[in-house]
Amino acid sequence: MNEVINCPKCNNPIEVSAAMSAQLSDRIRREVESDLAGQRRELTDRVKQLEHKERGLNEARGEIEERIKEEVTRQRNSILAEAKKKAAEEIAVELKDREDRLGELQAKLKAAQQNELNLRKKERELQSRAEELELDVNRRLDAERANIRKQVLEQSACDHQFKMAEKEKLITDLKRKIDEMKQKAEQGSQQAQGEVQEIALEQLLLERFPGDSFDPVPKGIRGADVLQRVIDSSGSDCGTILWESKRTRNWSDGWLSKARDDQRAAKANCVVIVSQVLPAGVQHFDLVDGVWVCGWEYAASAAVALRSGAIDAAKHIRAQQGKNGKMELVYSYLAGPEFRNRVSGIAEPFIEMQTDLARERRAAQKTWTKRELPPFGRTRGTN
Repeated sequence: MNEVINCPKCNNPIEVSAAMSAQLSDRIRREVESDLAGQRRELTDRVKQLEHKERGLNEARGEIEERIKEEVTRQRNSILAEAKKKAAEEIAVELKDREDRLGELQAKLKAAQQNELNLRKKERELQSRAEELELDVNRRLDAERANIRKQVLEQSACDHQFKMAEKEKLITDLKRKIDEMKQKAEQGSQQAQGEVQEIALEQLLLERFPGDSFDPVPKGIRGADVLQRVIDSSGSDCGTILWESKRTRNWSDGWLSKARDDQRAAKANCVVIVSQVLPAGVQHFDLVDGVWVCGWEYAASAAVALRSGAIDAAKHIRAQQGKNGKMELVYSYLAGPEFRNRVSGIAEPFIEMQTDLARERRAAQKTWTKRELPPFGRTRGTN
């Protein structure tokens, strides 16, 4: 029986024999199988190509990730190295500044110790002279008394009372002279100590402010001890500071009025009294009735603060020239709370440093005292 198939072009039925149908089916099947085999090979090739590309992408991705890790590591190491270098530089600068400050403090301490040694030496010399003078007077007095006794025994009884009265008067006069000589010796010692402190104050200011001008007041002339003319870094005259040195056992309020008179006479911007004994209520330094008062150990701190204030006031005056009087501006600034707070802010760190240094010095001296051994063959507390 013949099969009927439709023409793919005209769609007309066509009768096909069984043999031809089998041949056509076999031919179509081979063609289809060949096409399928070619498509399979093509698909296999494309899969292989895709797998190859995927391997290449994975390798490229791995290389990129490795490069990224290396770059990140390099950048991290570079940042760490730069940070370490910067930190080391900052630490080195800070250490250098602390070493410089420590060196300055040690130099000041050494100078102060040397000055104290010199003062103690002069005080011992004056004390020794006074003792020698007293011993010589006592010897003369004893000799004179022995002579008086001898003369009294040799004289007659009638003039015994008269002679004894004369000798007693002589003894009284000698005692009065001895007292006067002791008093003069003590006054000379105090005067010498005061002169030593004046010289030390002037030397301290000269070393601390070499760019300023200092005019010491000669001995015997009324006025303060040192007149400091403040010169800033540009060479401009910023005013004057009058310094008065006192080294006595008691404070006198009369020094304040005299200091103000000296300030007006010298036409100074401010006046400072450096005293071993401070007035009641003043611990380190303060403004008392228009006069700055400070202890010897705080003189350098007060000088830094007052000099800084004078420079600031001079700058303010130059900026406000023509508006008000210069002296009024300077006085109002130096006597006002702003300058006082500024002085305290500048001087307090110096005071703390000096206090710490004194504490360390006392601790070191205490340690050395404990370590000190008694003389050979003797123990402490025995004579």
